[in-house]
Amino acid sequence: MENTFGAFLIVMGFGAAWQFFPQLPDRVAIRAAIGAIVLNVFLPALSFHVLYNAPLNEELWIVPTVSVVVCLSTLAVAWVIYESWFKASQGKFTKASFGAMLLGAAWCNATYLGLPTVTLLLGDAYARVPILYDLLAITPLLLTLGASVGAYYGETHEQSNLASAARSILKLPPLWAAVAGVLLNALHVPLPQVFLNACKIAGSAVAPVMIFSVGLALRFSSLNTVVWIVPAVGLKLLFAPTVAYFTARLLGLSGDAFAATLLEAAMPTMVLTMVVADKYKLDSELLAQTIAVSTVLSFITIPFLWNFLKS
Repeated sequence: MENTFGAFLIVMGFGAAWQFFPQLPDRVAIRAAIGAIVLNVFLPALSFHVLYNAPLNEELWIVPTVSVVVCLSTLAVAWVIYESWFKASQGKFTKASFGAMLLGAAWCNATYLGLPTVTLLLGDAYARVPILYDLLAITPLLLTLGASVGAYYGETHEQSNLASAARSILKLPPLWAAVAGVLLNALHVPLPQVFLNACKIAGSAVAPVMIFSVGLALRFSSLNTVVWIVPAVGLKLLFAPTVAYFTARLLGLSGDAFAATLLEAAMPTMVLTMVVADKYKLDSELLAQTIAVSTVLSFITIPFLWNFLKS
């Protein structure tokens, strides 16, 4: 476990160190390019390969259900906490900060960090859990409910609506690849081995590239408002896996699939929330701090969770 997370930290550190070398290409542009390649090539290949070979059982609905319950529960508790802060802060804690903290508390880094964590700890066979947790729940929720949060709390007059959210979801190549993988798996459609090997090779690039990209996204520009991110980080790293534990048990999930689902729920704040924050002019700096702090602290909390699961 220590070797696994030590390797993660080193690769992530390479990405985080990029900002200290001004002679290198702009890290925002590099991250955008990496994100585009992963979203349109590597992740669809991985999603298809994993779900084409995955067992078609109750995990197909239990894992996304746990994901939705965790996200909505954490969002509700975060709203209660930050609503009281918003009223008591006398304008210091702004509406834009309020919205950013809701995103930071409720949406987890299910793919960028969750996928490599689960596959390294439990094996490639359980890559299906992060894909189901993310593509069938977290990301669609971000593009619908998360966008609604951004529109309501943001400092822009742009509105979120179901039509635009649906279009955004339908434009996700990994989602279509996942659906195709499940359908062809269910219909027992044979595919050329060379094609499956190509998907496997392309998909193997996802984990290291994602870890590096998370490092590129880390920013500790200002920590003078760190007290504001404490509830969001605590909810994301501690409350969310607790909700996942009881929900997954209630729904009958067990074994390594149960462990993988809890690991997903324990992931730090989702990097993709920054897209929503930037679009609707939420407090991006505060959200960036939440991502950075929760990511660093997750390298302490996740090993504790893993040891608990294996005890």
